[in-house]
Amino acid sequence: MRRVLIVDDEKWIRRGLIQSIAWSEFELTLVGEAENGDDAYTLALSVQPDVLFLDMRMPGMDGKQLLALLSQELPNLLVIVISGYSDFEYTKEAIRHKVFDYLLKPVRKEELNTVLRKACEELQQREDNQRAALQQRGQGWLRALLDSSAEEEGGTAIGVTEAMPPEWAGQELVALIGQSDVFLETMELDSACLLSSLREQLNRIQPFLFGNGSWSYEASFMSGSSRELLLVCSGSRFERDDLQRVCSILQNVLKRAGCPFASVGISTIKQEGRKLREAVREAEQALKGRLLGQRDLVLEAEHKQAAAKFTYPGEQERAFLLSLQSGSLLAAQHEFFEFLYKVSMDTVSVEQLQRSSLLLLYAVEKQLQAKGADFGHICGKSPAVYTEILGARNDKASVTTIFTEELIPAVTDFYNKLGEKQAGKVVEEMKQQVEAYYDQSLSLQGIAQSYYMNQDYLSRIFKKATGKNFIDYLTDVRICKSKELMKFSKYKNYEIAQMVGYEDYRYFSQIFKKRLGMTIGEYRNSASQADHQGREEPCPNI
Repeated sequence: MRRVLIVDDEKWIRRGLIQSIAWSEFELTLVGEAENGDDAYTLALSVQPDVLFLDMRMPGMDGKQLLALLSQELPNLLVIVISGYSDFEYTKEAIRHKVFDYLLKPVRKEELNTVLRKACEELQQREDNQRAALQQRGQGWLRALLDSSAEEEGGTAIGVTEAMPPEWAGQELVALIGQSDVFLETMELDSACLLSSLREQLNRIQPFLFGNGSWSYEASFMSGSSRELLLVCSGSRFERDDLQRVCSILQNVLKRAGCPFASVGISTIKQEGRKLREAVREAEQALKGRLLGQRDLVLEAEHKQAAAKFTYPGEQERAFLLSLQSGSLLAAQHEFFEFLYKVSMDTVSVEQLQRSSLLLLYAVEKQLQAKGADFGHICGKSPAVYTEILGARNDKASVTTIFTEELIPAVTDFYNKLGEKQAGKVVEEMKQQVEAYYDQSLSLQGIAQSYYMNQDYLSRIFKKATGKNFIDYLTDVRICKSKELMKFSKYKNYEIAQMVGYEDYRYFSQIFKKRLGMTIGEYRNSASQADHQGREEPCPNI
Protein backbone atom coordinates (compact mmCIF):
# COMPACT_ATOMS: atom_id res chain seq x y z
CA MET A 1 0.00 0.00 0.00
CA ARG A 2 1.28 3.43 -0.93
CA ARG A 3 1.08 6.15 1.72
CA VAL A 4 -0.88 9.41 1.27
CA LEU A 5 -0.64 12.64 3.31
CA ILE A 6 -3.20 15.45 2.89
CA VAL A 7 -2.34 19.05 3.84
CA ASP A 8 -4.96 21.83 3.68
CA ASP A 9 -5.99 24.50 6.18
CA GLU A 10 -9.69 23.88 5.45
CA LYS A 11 -11.07 20.79 7.16
CA TRP A 12 -13.99 20.39 4.72
CA ILE A 13 -11.51 20.21 1.81
CA ARG A 14 -9.56 17.47 3.57
CA ARG A 15 -12.79 15.57 4.31
CA GLY A 16 -13.89 15.91 0.70
CA LEU A 17 -10.62 14.52 -0.63
CA ILE A 18 -10.64 11.61 1.80
CA GLN A 19 -14.19 10.69 0.76
CA SER A 20 -13.49 11.10 -2.97
CA ILE A 21 -10.34 8.98 -3.24
CA ALA A 22 -10.86 5.36 -4.26
CA TRP A 23 -8.41 4.05 -1.69
CA SER A 24 -8.71 0.33 -2.35
CA GLU A 25 -8.80 0.71 -6.14
CA PHE A 26 -5.48 2.58 -6.19
CA GLU A 27 -3.99 0.60 -3.26
CA LEU A 28 -3.53 3.75 -1.21
CA THR A 29 -3.68 4.32 2.54
CA LEU A 30 -4.08 7.58 4.46
CA VAL A 31 -1.18 8.06 6.87
CA GLY A 32 -2.06 11.54 8.09
CA GLU A 33 -3.51 14.99 7.52
CA ALA A 34 -2.40 18.48 8.60
CA GLU A 35 -3.90 21.96 8.54
CA ASN A 36 -0.68 24.00 8.32
CA GLY A 37 2.81 23.78 6.88
CA ASP A 38 4.65 23.40 10.19
CA ASP A 39 2.63 20.35 11.26
CA ALA A 40 2.81 18.96 7.73
CA TYR A 41 6.61 19.16 7.66
CA THR A 42 6.98 17.30 10.95
CA LEU A 43 4.39 14.70 9.97
CA ALA A 44 5.89 14.14 6.50
CA LEU A 45 9.32 13.41 7.94
CA SER A 46 7.74 10.98 10.38
CA VAL A 47 5.37 9.00 8.11
CA GLN A 48 7.42 9.28 4.86
CA PRO A 49 4.45 9.44 2.44
CA ASP A 50 4.62 8.42 -1.21
CA VAL A 51 1.98 10.97 -2.29
CA LEU A 52 1.31 14.42 -0.85
CA PHE A 53 -1.82 16.50 -1.54
CA LEU A 54 -0.78 20.08 -0.75
CA ASP A 55 -2.65 23.38 -0.53
CA MET A 56 -0.35 26.27 -1.52
CA ARG A 57 -1.94 29.02 0.60
CA MET A 58 -1.95 28.33 4.33
CA PRO A 59 -1.29 30.37 7.47
CA GLY A 60 2.26 30.28 8.82
CA MET A 61 4.48 28.13 6.61
CA ASP A 62 2.73 28.09 3.24
CA GLY A 63 2.91 25.47 0.51
CA LYS A 64 5.73 27.22 -1.29
CA GLN A 65 7.97 27.11 1.80
CA LEU A 66 6.97 23.54 2.60
CA LEU A 67 7.83 22.43 -0.95
CA ALA A 68 11.29 23.95 -0.63
CA LEU A 69 11.96 22.00 2.58
CA LEU A 70 10.50 18.69 1.45
CA SER A 71 12.32 18.78 -1.88
CA GLN A 72 15.52 18.48 0.17
CA GLU A 73 14.34 16.02 2.82
CA LEU A 74 12.05 13.79 0.71
CA PRO A 75 13.26 14.08 -2.88
CA ASN A 76 11.19 11.07 -4.05
CA LEU A 77 7.91 12.47 -2.74
CA LEU A 78 5.21 12.79 -5.41
CA VAL A 79 3.36 16.08 -4.83
CA ILE A 80 -0.10 17.01 -6.13
CA VAL A 81 -0.87 20.68 -5.50
CA ILE A 82 -4.45 21.72 -4.77
CA SER A 83 -5.28 25.41 -4.70
CA GLY A 84 -8.24 27.75 -4.94
CA TYR A 85 -6.07 30.30 -6.70
CA SER A 86 -4.58 30.24 -10.18
CA ASP A 87 -1.77 32.34 -8.75
CA PHE A 88 1.17 32.61 -11.14
CA GLU A 89 3.78 32.86 -8.37
CA TYR A 90 2.52 29.72 -6.65
CA THR A 91 2.23 27.90 -9.96
CA LYS A 92 5.79 28.90 -10.86
CA GLU A 93 7.06 27.67 -7.48
CA ALA A 94 5.24 24.38 -7.94
CA ILE A 95 6.86 23.91 -11.36
CA ARG A 96 10.28 24.78 -9.96
CA HIS A 97 10.01 22.03 -7.37
CA LYS A 98 8.79 19.54 -10.01
CA VAL A 99 5.38 18.81 -8.50
CA PHE A 100 3.54 15.99 -10.21
CA ASP A 101 0.27 17.82 -10.93
CA TYR A 102 -1.71 20.96 -10.08
CA LEU A 103 -5.46 20.93 -9.37
CA LEU A 104 -7.78 23.89 -8.79
CA LYS A 105 -10.48 23.86 -6.12
CA PRO A 106 -13.14 22.66 -6.07
CA VAL A 107 -11.55 19.40 -7.14
CA ARG A 108 -13.86 17.30 -9.28
CA LYS A 109 -13.87 13.58 -8.58
CA GLU A 110 -13.19 12.68 -12.22
CA GLU A 111 -10.11 14.93 -12.34
CA LEU A 112 -8.92 13.58 -9.01
CA ASN A 113 -9.15 9.97 -10.16
CA THR A 114 -7.37 10.78 -13.41
CA VAL A 115 -4.49 12.40 -11.56
CA LEU A 116 -4.30 9.56 -9.02
CA ARG A 117 -4.22 6.96 -11.79
CA LYS A 118 -1.30 8.79 -13.41
CA ALA A 119 0.41 9.12 -10.02
CA CYS A 120 0.15 5.39 -9.31
CA GLU A 121 1.50 4.60 -12.77
CA GLU A 122 4.43 6.94 -12.11
CA LEU A 123 5.17 5.30 -8.76
CA GLN A 124 5.00 1.85 -10.33
CA GLN A 125 7.36 2.93 -13.10
CA ARG A 126 9.83 4.23 -10.54
CA GLU A 127 9.77 0.93 -8.66
CA ASP A 128 10.30 -1.00 -11.90
CA ASN A 129 13.24 1.23 -12.79
CA GLN A 130 14.71 0.73 -9.34
CA ARG A 131 14.56 -3.04 -9.58
CA ALA A 132 16.06 -2.94 -13.06
CA ALA A 133 18.87 -0.70 -11.85
CA LEU A 134 19.71 -3.14 -9.08
CA GLN A 135 19.80 -6.06 -11.49
CA GLN A 136 21.92 -4.22 -14.07
CA ARG A 137 24.50 -3.11 -11.55
CA GLY A 138 25.12 -6.64 -10.37
CA GLN A 139 26.45 -5.24 -7.09
CA GLY A 140 25.40 -5.47 -3.49
CA TRP A 141 22.22 -3.62 -2.65
CA LEU A 142 24.03 -1.12 -0.41
CA ARG A 143 26.50 -0.19 -3.14
CA ALA A 144 23.63 0.34 -5.60
CA LEU A 145 21.68 2.35 -3.06
CA LEU A 146 24.63 4.65 -2.36
CA ASP A 147 25.28 5.19 -6.06
CA SER A 148 21.62 5.96 -6.64
CA SER A 149 21.55 8.48 -3.80
CA ALA A 150 24.67 10.24 -5.11
CA GLU A 151 23.40 10.34 -8.70
CA GLU A 152 19.85 11.22 -7.71
CA GLU A 153 18.17 13.41 -10.30
CA GLY A 154 14.53 14.20 -10.74
CA GLY A 155 13.42 12.00 -7.86
CA THR A 156 14.58 8.69 -9.29
CA ALA A 157 16.75 7.47 -6.42
CA ILE A 158 16.43 3.83 -5.53
CA GLY A 159 14.04 3.38 -2.58
CA VAL A 160 15.59 2.04 0.62
CA THR A 161 12.85 -0.45 1.43
CA GLU A 162 12.85 -1.80 -2.14
CA ALA A 163 16.62 -2.24 -2.12
CA MET A 164 17.40 -3.77 1.25
CA PRO A 165 16.95 -7.48 2.05
CA PRO A 166 13.39 -8.46 3.08
CA GLU A 167 14.63 -9.93 6.36
CA TRP A 168 15.76 -6.44 7.42
CA ALA A 169 12.14 -5.25 7.53
CA GLY A 170 11.03 -4.44 11.07
CA GLN A 171 14.59 -4.68 12.44
CA GLU A 172 16.64 -2.00 14.14
CA LEU A 173 19.38 -0.44 12.03
CA VAL A 174 22.61 1.42 12.75
CA ALA A 175 25.23 2.90 10.40
CA LEU A 176 28.97 3.12 11.09
CA ILE A 177 31.53 4.93 8.93
CA GLY A 178 35.27 4.39 9.33
CA GLN A 179 37.62 7.08 8.03
CA SER A 180 41.31 7.91 8.13
CA ASP A 181 41.99 10.90 10.40
CA VAL A 182 44.43 12.31 7.84
CA PHE A 183 43.82 12.63 4.12
CA LEU A 184 46.88 11.16 2.42
CA GLU A 185 46.97 12.30 -1.21
CA THR A 186 48.86 9.21 -2.38
CA MET A 187 46.82 6.68 -0.41
CA GLU A 188 44.35 4.64 -2.44
CA LEU A 189 42.86 1.75 -0.50
CA ASP A 190 42.31 -1.62 -2.19
CA SER A 191 38.53 -1.73 -1.77
CA ALA A 192 38.08 -5.40 -2.62
CA CYS A 193 40.86 -6.53 -0.28
CA LEU A 194 39.73 -4.25 2.52
CA LEU A 195 36.07 -5.34 2.30
CA SER A 196 37.14 -8.97 2.25
CA SER A 197 39.24 -8.46 5.38
CA LEU A 198 36.38 -6.67 7.16
CA ARG A 199 33.87 -9.40 6.31
CA GLU A 200 36.27 -12.11 7.43
CA GLN A 201 36.69 -10.51 10.86
CA LEU A 202 32.99 -9.72 11.27
CA ASN A 203 31.95 -13.25 10.29
CA ARG A 204 34.35 -14.66 12.87
CA ILE A 205 32.90 -12.60 15.70
CA GLN A 206 29.27 -12.38 14.51
CA PRO A 207 27.92 -15.28 16.67
CA PHE A 208 29.09 -13.55 19.84
CA LEU A 209 27.56 -10.10 19.28
CA PHE A 210 24.09 -8.55 19.54
CA GLY A 211 22.07 -11.41 20.94
CA ASN A 212 24.21 -14.39 19.98
CA GLY A 213 24.49 -13.63 16.29
CA SER A 214 20.92 -12.62 15.49
CA TRP A 215 22.05 -9.72 13.32
CA SER A 216 23.31 -9.14 9.79
CA TYR A 217 25.33 -6.49 8.03
CA GLU A 218 26.34 -5.02 4.68
CA ALA A 219 29.56 -3.12 3.95
CA SER A 220 30.62 -0.80 1.16
CA PHE A 221 32.76 2.22 0.49
CA MET A 222 30.88 5.51 0.47
CA SER A 223 29.83 6.68 -2.97
CA GLY A 224 32.68 8.41 -4.81
CA SER A 225 35.17 7.63 -2.04
CA SER A 226 37.85 5.00 -1.58
CA ARG A 227 38.62 6.29 1.92
CA GLU A 228 35.34 6.05 3.85
CA LEU A 229 34.15 2.57 4.76
CA LEU A 230 30.43 2.21 5.52
CA LEU A 231 29.04 -0.63 7.62
CA VAL A 232 25.27 -0.98 8.07
CA CYS A 233 24.00 -3.42 10.70
CA SER A 234 20.47 -4.80 11.13
CA GLY A 235 19.24 -6.66 14.19
CA SER A 236 16.70 -6.89 16.98
CA ARG A 237 18.84 -5.08 19.54
CA PHE A 238 22.18 -3.27 19.53
CA GLU A 239 24.20 -3.01 22.71
CA ARG A 240 26.77 -0.27 23.13
CA ASP A 241 29.65 -2.52 24.21
CA ASP A 242 29.19 -4.72 21.15
CA LEU A 243 29.06 -1.65 18.89
CA GLN A 244 32.39 -0.57 20.34
CA ARG A 245 33.88 -3.96 19.40
CA VAL A 246 32.63 -3.54 15.83
CA CYS A 247 34.17 -0.05 15.74
CA SER A 248 37.52 -1.50 16.83
CA ILE A 249 37.37 -3.97 13.95
CA LEU A 250 36.67 -1.14 11.49
CA GLN A 251 39.61 0.87 12.83
CA ASN A 252 42.00 -2.08 12.72
CA VAL A 253 41.05 -2.93 9.13
CA LEU A 254 41.70 0.65 8.02
CA LYS A 255 45.03 0.82 9.85
CA ARG A 256 46.24 -2.44 8.32
CA ALA A 257 45.38 -0.96 4.93
CA GLY A 258 47.72 1.98 5.55
CA CYS A 259 45.73 4.58 7.51
CA PRO A 260 47.95 5.91 10.33
CA PHE A 261 44.91 6.89 12.42
CA ALA A 262 41.25 6.04 11.99
CA SER A 263 38.02 7.19 13.62
CA VAL A 264 34.49 5.83 13.39
CA GLY A 265 31.19 7.71 13.35
CA ILE A 266 28.06 5.94 14.64
CA SER A 267 24.48 6.95 13.89
CA THR A 268 21.64 6.76 16.35
CA ILE A 269 19.79 3.44 16.29
CA LYS A 270 16.90 3.56 13.81
CA GLN A 271 13.72 1.59 14.40
CA GLU A 272 12.93 1.42 10.68
CA GLY A 273 15.10 0.32 7.79
CA ARG A 274 13.82 3.05 5.47
CA LYS A 275 15.73 5.58 7.58
CA LEU A 276 19.04 4.18 6.37
CA ARG A 277 20.02 7.34 4.48
CA GLU A 278 19.32 9.39 7.58
CA ALA A 279 21.53 7.03 9.58
CA VAL A 280 24.36 7.40 7.06
CA ARG A 281 24.12 11.20 7.23
CA GLU A 282 24.28 11.05 11.03
CA ALA A 283 27.40 8.90 10.97
CA GLU A 284 29.04 11.30 8.50
CA GLN A 285 28.11 14.27 10.67
CA ALA A 286 29.46 12.56 13.77
CA LEU A 287 32.87 12.23 12.07
CA LYS A 288 32.84 15.95 11.26
CA GLY A 289 32.59 16.65 14.98
CA ARG A 290 36.09 15.28 15.64
CA LEU A 291 38.52 17.93 16.84
CA LEU A 292 41.67 18.25 14.74
CA GLY A 293 43.87 17.43 17.70
CA GLN A 294 42.09 14.12 18.30
CA ARG A 295 42.90 10.71 16.79
CA ASP A 296 41.44 7.19 16.78
CA LEU A 297 38.03 8.18 18.14
CA VAL A 298 34.59 6.61 18.17
CA LEU A 299 32.11 9.45 17.68
CA GLU A 300 28.45 8.84 18.40
CA ALA A 301 25.71 10.97 16.84
CA GLU A 302 23.74 10.52 20.05
CA HIS A 303 26.49 12.03 22.20
CA LYS A 304 28.02 14.95 20.33
CA GLN A 305 31.16 16.42 21.86
CA ALA A 306 31.16 20.18 22.31
CA ALA A 307 33.61 22.12 20.16
CA ALA A 308 35.34 25.24 21.48
CA LYS A 309 33.89 28.62 20.56
CA PHE A 310 34.91 29.41 17.01
CA THR A 311 34.93 32.74 15.15
CA TYR A 312 35.62 32.86 11.43
CA PRO A 313 38.79 34.95 10.84
CA GLY A 314 37.32 37.63 8.59
CA GLU A 315 40.31 39.96 9.02
CA GLN A 316 42.74 37.26 7.87
CA GLU A 317 40.45 36.49 4.93
CA ARG A 318 40.54 40.12 3.80
CA ALA A 319 44.33 40.25 4.13
CA PHE A 320 44.61 37.06 2.07
CA LEU A 321 42.34 38.43 -0.68
CA LEU A 322 44.40 41.62 -0.86
CA SER A 323 47.62 39.63 -1.07
CA LEU A 324 46.22 37.63 -3.98
CA GLN A 325 45.60 40.86 -5.87
CA SER A 326 49.22 41.87 -5.34
CA GLY A 327 50.24 38.96 -7.53
CA SER A 328 52.89 37.97 -4.99
CA LEU A 329 52.92 34.21 -4.46
CA LEU A 330 54.97 34.47 -1.27
CA ALA A 331 52.76 37.19 0.20
CA ALA A 332 49.59 35.25 -0.61
CA GLN A 333 50.94 32.05 0.90
CA HIS A 334 52.03 33.94 4.01
CA GLU A 335 48.54 35.42 4.49
CA PHE A 336 46.96 32.03 3.82
CA PHE A 337 49.00 30.47 6.62
CA GLU A 338 47.87 33.29 8.92
CA PHE A 339 44.28 32.38 8.03
CA LEU A 340 44.94 28.65 8.33
CA TYR A 341 46.40 29.02 11.81
CA LYS A 342 43.07 30.40 13.02
CA VAL A 343 40.96 27.62 11.50
CA SER A 344 43.15 24.57 12.16
CA MET A 345 43.98 24.66 15.86
CA ASP A 346 43.61 21.43 17.80
CA THR A 347 40.35 22.67 19.35
CA VAL A 348 38.74 23.29 15.94
CA SER A 349 36.47 20.58 14.55
CA VAL A 350 36.75 18.94 11.13
CA GLU A 351 33.45 20.56 10.18
CA GLN A 352 34.71 24.03 11.14
CA LEU A 353 37.90 23.52 9.12
CA GLN A 354 35.92 22.37 6.09
CA ARG A 355 33.38 25.19 6.36
CA SER A 356 36.11 27.82 6.76
CA SER A 357 38.00 26.44 3.76
CA LEU A 358 34.84 26.59 1.66
CA LEU A 359 34.07 30.15 2.76
CA LEU A 360 37.58 31.18 1.73
CA LEU A 361 37.13 29.40 -1.60
CA TYR A 362 33.85 31.24 -2.24
CA ALA A 363 35.46 34.57 -1.28
CA VAL A 364 38.18 33.99 -3.90
CA GLU A 365 35.53 33.08 -6.48
CA LYS A 366 33.54 36.24 -5.68
CA GLN A 367 36.65 38.41 -5.97
CA LEU A 368 37.48 36.93 -9.36
CA GLN A 369 33.90 37.43 -10.54
CA ALA A 370 34.20 41.12 -9.65
CA LYS A 371 37.10 41.26 -12.12
CA GLY A 372 34.99 39.55 -14.78
CA ALA A 373 37.14 36.42 -14.51
CA ASP A 374 36.03 32.79 -14.57
CA PHE A 375 37.21 30.79 -11.55
CA GLY A 376 37.15 27.46 -13.39
CA HIS A 377 39.18 28.80 -16.31
CA ILE A 378 41.84 30.24 -13.99
CA CYS A 379 42.10 27.35 -11.51
CA GLY A 380 41.43 24.42 -13.83
CA LYS A 381 38.46 23.14 -11.82
CA SER A 382 35.05 24.62 -11.11
CA PRO A 383 34.03 25.86 -7.64
CA ALA A 384 31.66 22.88 -7.42
CA VAL A 385 34.55 20.44 -7.94
CA TYR A 386 36.68 22.21 -5.34
CA THR A 387 33.72 22.20 -2.96
CA GLU A 388 33.61 18.41 -3.22
CA ILE A 389 37.39 18.13 -2.86
CA LEU A 390 37.59 20.33 0.23
CA GLY A 391 34.54 18.64 1.71
CA ALA A 392 36.52 15.37 1.74
CA ARG A 393 39.59 16.89 3.44
CA ASN A 394 39.61 16.37 7.19
CA ASP A 395 43.02 17.63 8.30
CA LYS A 396 45.19 20.73 8.08
CA ALA A 397 47.84 19.33 5.74
CA SER A 398 45.45 18.23 3.00
CA VAL A 399 43.65 21.60 2.98
CA THR A 400 47.04 23.35 2.80
CA THR A 401 48.00 21.31 -0.25
CA ILE A 402 44.88 22.33 -2.18
CA PHE A 403 45.46 26.04 -1.58
CA THR A 404 49.26 26.31 -1.76
CA GLU A 405 49.82 23.96 -4.70
CA GLU A 406 46.72 24.66 -6.80
CA LEU A 407 44.56 27.66 -5.96
CA ILE A 408 47.07 30.28 -4.81
CA PRO A 409 49.60 29.82 -7.67
CA ALA A 410 46.82 29.94 -10.26
CA VAL A 411 45.13 33.04 -8.85
CA THR A 412 48.33 35.03 -8.21
CA ASP A 413 49.45 34.25 -11.77
CA PHE A 414 46.15 35.65 -13.03
CA TYR A 415 46.57 38.84 -11.00
CA ASN A 416 50.16 39.23 -12.17
CA LYS A 417 49.02 39.19 -15.79
CA LEU A 418 46.08 41.45 -14.99
CA GLY A 419 48.32 43.84 -13.06
CA GLU A 420 50.65 44.27 -16.01
CA LYS A 421 47.69 45.40 -18.11
CA GLN A 422 46.19 47.70 -15.49
CA ALA A 423 49.30 49.09 -13.82
CA GLY A 424 49.67 51.97 -16.30
CA LYS A 425 46.05 53.01 -15.87
CA VAL A 426 46.24 52.90 -12.07
CA VAL A 427 49.45 54.95 -11.96
CA GLU A 428 47.97 57.61 -14.26
CA GLU A 429 44.91 57.86 -12.04
CA MET A 430 47.14 58.20 -8.97
CA LYS A 431 49.09 61.03 -10.63
CA GLN A 432 45.81 62.78 -11.41
CA GLN A 433 44.73 62.41 -7.78
CA VAL A 434 47.98 63.96 -6.58
CA GLU A 435 47.59 66.84 -9.04
CA ALA A 436 44.03 67.50 -7.87
CA TYR A 437 44.35 66.86 -4.13
CA TYR A 438 47.99 67.65 -3.26
CA ASP A 439 46.71 70.11 -0.63
CA GLN A 440 44.96 67.31 1.27
CA SER A 441 46.18 64.41 3.37
CA LEU A 442 47.11 61.71 0.84
CA SER A 443 48.59 58.32 1.74
CA LEU A 444 49.60 55.31 -0.27
CA GLN A 445 47.71 53.11 2.19
CA GLY A 446 44.44 54.97 1.60
CA ILE A 447 44.84 54.89 -2.17
CA ALA A 448 45.70 51.17 -2.10
CA GLN A 449 42.55 50.45 -0.12
CA SER A 450 40.44 52.44 -2.59
CA TYR A 451 41.75 50.18 -5.38
CA TYR A 452 41.52 47.02 -3.22
CA MET A 453 45.22 46.51 -3.87
CA ASN A 454 48.14 45.51 -1.71
CA GLN A 455 50.09 48.60 -0.58
CA ASP A 456 53.54 47.12 -1.27
CA TYR A 457 52.49 45.99 -4.73
CA LEU A 458 51.03 49.42 -5.55
CA SER A 459 54.24 51.08 -4.36
CA ARG A 460 56.31 48.87 -6.66
CA ILE A 461 54.28 49.53 -9.79
CA PHE A 462 54.16 53.29 -9.06
CA LYS A 463 57.93 53.53 -8.72
CA LYS A 464 58.46 51.39 -11.80
CA ALA A 465 56.29 53.75 -13.85
CA THR A 466 57.47 57.11 -12.44
CA GLY A 467 60.97 56.40 -11.17
CA LYS A 468 59.97 57.73 -7.74
CA ASN A 469 58.26 56.35 -4.72
CA PHE A 470 54.87 57.83 -3.89
CA ILE A 471 56.00 60.14 -1.06
CA ASP A 472 58.81 61.65 -3.16
CA TYR A 473 56.42 62.19 -6.05
CA LEU A 474 53.84 63.89 -3.81
CA THR A 475 56.56 66.05 -2.22
CA ASP A 476 57.86 67.18 -5.62
CA VAL A 477 54.36 68.22 -6.69
CA ARG A 478 53.80 70.15 -3.47
CA ILE A 479 57.15 71.94 -3.73
CA CYS A 480 56.41 72.80 -7.34
CA LYS A 481 53.00 74.23 -6.42
CA SER A 482 54.55 76.20 -3.54
CA LYS A 483 57.08 77.78 -5.90
CA GLU A 484 54.25 78.97 -8.13
CA LEU A 485 52.48 80.52 -5.13
CA MET A 486 55.68 82.27 -3.99
CA LYS A 487 55.47 84.48 -7.06
CA PHE A 488 52.62 86.27 -5.31
CA SER A 489 53.85 88.46 -2.46
CA LYS A 490 50.41 88.54 -0.86
CA TYR A 491 50.88 84.97 0.48
CA LYS A 492 52.91 84.49 3.62
CA ASN A 493 55.18 81.49 3.89
CA TYR A 494 53.05 79.64 6.48
CA GLU A 495 49.95 80.24 4.30
CA ILE A 496 51.68 78.70 1.31
CA ALA A 497 52.68 75.70 3.44
CA GLN A 498 49.04 75.10 4.34
CA MET A 499 47.90 75.65 0.73
CA VAL A 500 50.13 72.81 -0.49
CA GLY A 501 49.23 70.33 2.26
CA TYR A 502 51.66 71.07 5.12
CA GLU A 503 50.12 72.04 8.45
CA ASP A 504 53.55 72.25 10.08
CA TYR A 505 55.40 75.24 8.54
CA ARG A 506 58.74 74.30 10.10
CA TYR A 507 58.59 70.87 8.50
CA PHE A 508 57.66 72.45 5.16
CA SER A 509 60.63 74.81 5.31
CA GLN A 510 62.97 71.90 6.03
CA ILE A 511 61.61 69.90 3.08
CA PHE A 512 61.84 72.97 0.83
CA LYS A 513 65.50 73.61 1.68
CA LYS A 514 66.36 69.94 1.29
CA ARG A 515 64.76 69.82 -2.16
CA LEU A 516 66.08 73.16 -3.56
CA GLY A 517 69.25 73.71 -1.57
CA MET A 518 68.10 77.14 -0.37
CA THR A 519 65.74 78.56 2.23
CA ILE A 520 62.29 79.85 1.35
CA GLY A 521 63.47 83.44 1.82
CA GLU A 522 66.47 82.91 -0.46
CA TYR A 523 64.26 81.36 -3.09
CA ARG A 524 61.69 84.17 -3.00
CA ASN A 525 64.46 86.75 -3.40
CA SER A 526 65.97 84.89 -6.36
CA ALA A 527 62.54 84.37 -7.90
CA SER A 528 61.80 88.09 -7.57
CA GLN A 529 65.02 88.99 -9.37
CA ALA A 530 64.24 86.50 -12.12
CA ASP A 531 60.84 88.11 -12.63
CA HIS A 532 62.45 91.55 -12.97
CA GLN A 533 64.79 90.16 -15.61
CA GLY A 534 61.91 88.46 -17.47
CA ARG A 535 62.94 84.91 -16.62
CA GLU A 536 60.43 82.30 -15.38
CA GLU A 537 61.48 79.05 -13.81
CA PRO A 538 59.00 76.31 -14.77
CA CYS A 539 58.24 73.30 -12.59
CA PRO A 540 60.18 70.20 -13.58
CA ASN A 541 58.33 67.53 -15.53
CA ILE A 542 56.89 65.35 -12.79
